[in-house]
Amino acid sequence: NILVDDKPLTVRDLVPVLEATIEVTDWCILGLKLGLPFHLLERIKCDGRNVQDCQRIMTSKWLDTGVASWSSLVEALKSPLINKKGVVKQITRKHPSLNKKSSERLMSQSHDTLSNSLIVMFVVLA
Repeated sequence: NILVDDKPLTVRDLVPVLEATIEVTDWCILGLKLGLPFHLLERIKCDGRNVQDCQRIMTSKWLDTGVASWSSLVEALKSPLINKKGVVKQITRKHPSLNKKSSERLMSQSHDTLSNSLIVMFVVLA
């Protein structure tokens, strides 16, 4: 196992992350979804490298941010622009704690939505 919990990833995790994202063909969109600035991605692209080099450099820049994690990668891969559900399944199979974190986040969002709805109903009725 590469990672037991969802602690921040570093450049030492470059190979496992590249292996996990090998099916992603649009590295630039993935970089945007991971929060990298467009100007950085354009600079990587304009250096005239091949696609694999661009993806490797983009991934290493993301890993250098200090906020890279398997869960943020999974969320980016779920994006309709990337839509790599098979890759997400592979990652969550290797990192079962991500399923729990995703479920907890969904429950929290549902609770917040319900709370906000109740507040709005109370204000309208008052």
